Amino acid sequence: MKLRKRIVPAALALSVLSAGLVTFNEPLSVEAAGNQSVASAKNEQVAKITNIKSLNTMTLQITFNKPLAAEDVDLNNLEAIKKHFIFNGDLEIVNVPRLMTGSKSKYIVPVTFQKDDYMYTLSYKDQRKKMFEGTDEKVFVRNVAQVTNDTFILESFQEDGVVDYANIIEAYRAGRGNLAFSLDRHNRDANGTRFDIISSLRDRYVTVKSSEGEEFVANYVPFTQAADGKQAPQFRLPEGKKLKPGVTYRINAEWAEIDEKSFLAKEMIPFTLQSAKAVDNKSFELQLTNDPQSDLFAGRSVELRGNDGSSLQAQYRYSSRKGAVGIFDIANGGIFKANVNYTVVPLNNWATATNVVLKAK
Repeated sequence: MKLRKRIVPAALALSVLSAGLVTFNEPLSVEAAGNQSVASAKNEQVAKITNIKSLNTMTLQITFNKPLAAEDVDLNNLEAIKKHFIFNGDLEIVNVPRLMTGSKSKYIVPVTFQKDDYMYTLSYKDQRKKMFEGTDEKVFVRNVAQVTNDTFILESFQEDGVVDYANIIEAYRAGRGNLAFSLDRHNRDANGTRFDIISSLRDRYVTVKSSEGEEFVANYVPFTQAADGKQAPQFRLPEGKKLKPGVTYRINAEWAEIDEKSFLAKEMIPFTLQSAKAVDNKSFELQLTNDPQSDLFAGRSVELRGNDGSSLQAQYRYSSRKGAVGIFDIANGGIFKANVNYTVVPLNNWATATNVVLKAK
């Protein structure tokens, strides 16, 4: 009986194998083996996460086993890059990873706001998930200050142990001059000072409440967070809103612990446009009567009214200011018409202009 019980299953197995229903250790075809080799080689080429650290509620520090490919840190590819980082808990990146100065593969990665003590997972390019603990720790900001009738700044300082990421990433190092430096593995500088890091403020905002009970959201003005050697990002009220002289405004942010949260608004004299000069058929230089000493052109637009009845709009080219002069580009693919004179009119009253005329080339 015992012998028969052994023989029958063996015979059944032989029958199944003969019918082709089950195969064991079947050799790969040449084509399949080749495809497997290619897939394996591609997998080896993809950078892998080795460490994740939450620096503050909007910033991760992620170390890979090797540098990321150029296309994986290219701002033009941001939407595709976002899909490489798959988190749980509704977390996602908001800008491209930035390699830290002096490091081979450690990156500052800005994210939407984390929840304290929440256990997050991250899969990079469909690789195995890595786990890290979230934090609601905020970046320390010393104070807020009004700079125009619709714009204010949040000021932080390195002496308080806070540094803007622009000063400690490789991508901006050449343009930062003596402001650029590197941090060690504990995020300390050469003097042993440990720094918290303000990552990209792209798409960030703060909430504003006036002493009169009015509330609204002020959005970050792009490319202002580390302009002119200062850590003073600009935030602007919604279009049409103005800061009322004599009214106190209190600022709150999900990402910042602001020491001096309030300021008393005052009347600010608008800029005055002095002249405009065409650069080519789709851009021009616009000069103010005085150097604002900071990039207060940022986010501004003007209308160009042609003496032939035509009209164009132009927007400031971010980071183009040199002293009192900034470059503006015609919007929506427009170009100047030859031999037409354009009167420059600031939109939303950010500046005044009296007979400032641009002569097209």
